[in-house]
Amino acid sequence: MHVYCYKLAIATSIFFNVLIGGRNNQTFSARNYQRKLDSQKNMCYSIDYILGDDHCLECWQRWCIIKQVLRDE
Repeated sequence: MHVYCYKLAIATSIFFNVLIGGRNNQTFSARNYQRKLDSQKNMCYSIDYILGDDHCLECWQRWCIIKQVLRDE
């Protein structure tokens, strides 16, 4: 059940991110970390406070790896 809830949360995050104009396969957390790197307004502090230290960074790293893998195919 835990795995199902985790996958559902990831899918919901990606869906919400795409709805508000984010990139495909990018979670809301990864998008906010990218905005932080670009010196734009972001919610990283709030997300990391709720979901744990460096959550946004970890999501952004995973997204970069996925993006690179999909590009190589």
